[in-house]
Amino acid sequence: GYDPKPDKVFGVAFRTKPETSTGVPHILEHSVLCGSKKYPSRDPFAHLMKGSLQTFLNAMTYPDRTVYPVASRNRADFHNLMDVYLDAVFHPRAVEDEGWWVLRQEGWRYDVVGDNDEDGGDESGAGGRHLFENESKEGEGEDRSLAGGPGRKDFEFKGVVFSEMKGAYSDPEDKLERITQSLLFPDNPYHFDSGGDPAIIPTLTRKEFVAFYKKYYHPTNARLFIAGDESDVYHALSTADKYMSPMGYNPESRKDSVINYQKRTFQKPVRERKPFAVAGDEGGGDSQGHMMCVTWLLNTQPLTNVMELAWIVLDNLLLGKPSSPLRKALEDSNLGEETIGGGLDDELLQSTFAIGMKGLKQREDVDVLEDLIMRTLHTLDSRGFSEDEIASSMNTIEFHLREGGGGLRGMEIFLGSLVKWNYDLSPKDALVYEDALKQLKEEIDKTGSNIFQQLIHDSLLGNNHRVILELYPSATLESEQLQDEKIQISREQSRMNDAEYQSIIDEGIKLKKLQEKEETPEVIATNPTLSISDIDPTPIEYPIHVDKNAFKSGIQMISHEVASSGIAYVDFGLDISMIPYEDIILLPSLISLLNEAGTSDMSPADFRNHVGKLTGGVYATLDMMSVKPTGWDDDIKVHPGVNMLTMLFLRGKCTIDKISDLFAVFEKVLTDINLDDSRDVLRNALKSNLSSKKSNIASRGHSYANRRIRGRYSVRNFIDEKMYGVSSLESYATVLEAVESDWGQFVLRLKNLREAILNGNRSGMLINLTGDRSVLDATMDDAKDFLVNGLPVDLGSPAPPTPDFRSVDHPWIAPAQQDMLQSNPVRDEGIVVSTQVAYVAEGGRLYNVGDTVSASVSVISHYLTTGYMWDVIRAKNGAYGAYSQFSSSDGIATLFTYRDPNSPEDTLDAFHEAADSILQDDASSTLTRDNNAAITTAIIGTIGGLDGSALSAKDAGWVALVRYLRGESALCRQRWRKEVLHSSADDFVDFAQRLKSWRTPSVAIVASQSAFKEMERDLSLFKAQ
Repeated sequence: GYDPKPDKVFGVAFRTKPETSTGVPHILEHSVLCGSKKYPSRDPFAHLMKGSLQTFLNAMTYPDRTVYPVASRNRADFHNLMDVYLDAVFHPRAVEDEGWWVLRQEGWRYDVVGDNDEDGGDESGAGGRHLFENESKEGEGEDRSLAGGPGRKDFEFKGVVFSEMKGAYSDPEDKLERITQSLLFPDNPYHFDSGGDPAIIPTLTRKEFVAFYKKYYHPTNARLFIAGDESDVYHALSTADKYMSPMGYNPESRKDSVINYQKRTFQKPVRERKPFAVAGDEGGGDSQGHMMCVTWLLNTQPLTNVMELAWIVLDNLLLGKPSSPLRKALEDSNLGEETIGGGLDDELLQSTFAIGMKGLKQREDVDVLEDLIMRTLHTLDSRGFSEDEIASSMNTIEFHLREGGGGLRGMEIFLGSLVKWNYDLSPKDALVYEDALKQLKEEIDKTGSNIFQQLIHDSLLGNNHRVILELYPSATLESEQLQDEKIQISREQSRMNDAEYQSIIDEGIKLKKLQEKEETPEVIATNPTLSISDIDPTPIEYPIHVDKNAFKSGIQMISHEVASSGIAYVDFGLDISMIPYEDIILLPSLISLLNEAGTSDMSPADFRNHVGKLTGGVYATLDMMSVKPTGWDDDIKVHPGVNMLTMLFLRGKCTIDKISDLFAVFEKVLTDINLDDSRDVLRNALKSNLSSKKSNIASRGHSYANRRIRGRYSVRNFIDEKMYGVSSLESYATVLEAVESDWGQFVLRLKNLREAILNGNRSGMLINLTGDRSVLDATMDDAKDFLVNGLPVDLGSPAPPTPDFRSVDHPWIAPAQQDMLQSNPVRDEGIVVSTQVAYVAEGGRLYNVGDTVSASVSVISHYLTTGYMWDVIRAKNGAYGAYSQFSSSDGIATLFTYRDPNSPEDTLDAFHEAADSILQDDASSTLTRDNNAAITTAIIGTIGGLDGSALSAKDAGWVALVRYLRGESALCRQRWRKEVLHSSADDFVDFAQRLKSWRTPSVAIVASQSAFKEMERDLSLFKAQ
């Protein structure tokens, strides 16, 4: 049943001060979880991923701290997670002789190029290539030949963190932030990259690795956090004491880790220009545009709580909305495509403020943009902010502070407290805000915006300790980086004597044997376990009440009585199926204007400030969800893909005394947005969205490749890919051109869309209410007035009744099927971006429409992700992530990787072994249901994923609504859970056989041009940048 209690949370954090950019804090974060004194298996972390009920299981490296948090709703599981993490951080094998291999797997190592054999390999092996082939050049002097040398094999760098950071440095915005931080803090540990610079990671020695651990991983330098009931706290303290007390007190550990303040030492701003890689083309990559960001160091001593809150409010005033003055000035300038920098960063000892743009058309625009930023700040310093601007931002920040989070509230508190606690200040100062809020309000009442003007004047305009960093596009940088890496390896290899060279070869063979060796039953038995009896046999259900004809308005009302701390969550949905298929590419533009434009009597800035003053936020969104065909409520079958709901939702929240204001805002947004005068607003939104999409494809290519594949086998998925996937790049560009060429015609089309949606039949509308009983009761009168009187009636001729889309095909299906055949046929594709890693995906249909799908498929998909994919593609081959995904609603399965350093061909070869790995496990009797056995472990992990964290009130109401709209019955969820719990080896074998006989699978790969040139596979290539 529904349990709103927050998750139990435990965390331990160490202050870790980087002294180089080798990434040793980051590599240790990965490494300590690879076996420990009490839990000596190679990867207890992976075991917990496979078979615990965890709702959070991760570790994070910040520039000055390393954090190990876990969470679970199950007490036994929580105790297991906590004990594994404590043993991992205080007794890791990675720093002992027996853990010699961990640094090589998780950090960096030399691998023989193309070597997949245990005996050291043959360079001509399958998928292999010579890294340095034909690269030797005359006149390179000390570099000698780029080949490995006579009789020597060629090396390449591998390692999980190495791959992760190559991906991070391939993201221009990520790279800009890292370079900026190094420049802004020349005399402080923040000068170094705690995550690791890929060019420097391979200089890390094991001696340095162990020394860093011993220096900082001591109880004296640790901060422990527990959130739970009284018994959880006592148990956690008792368990922690057993680990920490024997280690004694070491004041040097805390003293050595102190982070000193960076003084404001710049006599004038620091200016730098650096290249970023773009996909090579005839234009030299300049079409990608320049990037520029100005970043200030704000404080050189602790800020008072009032000043910290004032900076948060000022950040919102300057950048929080598209209509905020600094953001608007930049976006209206037409200099670039999108604002970057993110404004205030207050997570570290010293806060920074950053603002800039990407997509600057030419080098000269960099100086123009800097001048615009400074002129805008001068203007704001002089005129200040209006009462409405301040009231809106203050209410937005206060609402956020009071609302809090959901089940992982304890995690938010832990991570938030470290903003103070990490620097030996009281963690309460980061959590308690009432006094500071009261003082700031009093100051504003006395002096208006003076406090914000003073911050701008003193910390921005009058502060020379700032960095102006420009990144310029280079079509040759990617090849130069590859060449530099080859030279780096070649130099190191040329310095090796024969014994050193052979030692690397031998160590590589030894590592592969260790990774492939089955662990003994005795070692596996040390991993903590749960049993099936620890699992609640009933699924979580959320409260829901449905009124099909609320107040005789013809509109459905769905409500959910859940604890909400006096906050009302309101969603209003309208069917949009009447929009012609050829016009659906306009829908994101309509949504943007509903979210950003003004009204007939208020400018964009005035209206958004009005909304911010009265509510906790209102926004429009599109939702497209497949629904079960009529009669399939309790069945688990592959959907035809032709039954779906398409809706526009307005979603808002407010306190109980502002409910009437919230509905008034809803009415304004739906009926009174000024479309005619919103050309600039839409142009800025489209340019920003297009720019973000291009960046995301390069940095999150796995999700786009996965979506691209799924769109080839299902019409509903095809529409989703067209709206949100790689295909949307073309849609955004087409719409942007239409906005520029004929605004009058374009805005007429938008008006027609809005009129059609508002004039839709009321049977296609709904209102969704979530809150406490008192909130729901207080909402009813205003909801009635809105539903009966607040919506336009009969704009033109009455609309026909909204079809029951569970019984009939959605009208977009037929034209989409024709479009699908032309624009996304089943074929192998390569999406060209600039990146040092790849995102490789393969997928296809495993089950046909109407096939009954056993819930065991979710168990098997989890088993593959946390087993074969983790062990082979991540741990052994060095990809940062590897996943298996199956959807029972469409019958489609995909395998895909994230930040993958390997040749895409090699990764595809690994995918093709996934089915055999299941069959081999079955043949070796691995697939049994004994306690701690593979299937039981996978079942428990799958249930953990199904149940997840306790939801916030808002999320509980939304999940219940979606379940209702999709036609998913409680009986179906119970049946699914029961089938999960009864998964068997036969189910695994059946899935593997289907995977082996995949009909017409296809590939989608996001990678660099050079990676595609080395592939033999025939791919249809297109650029996404």
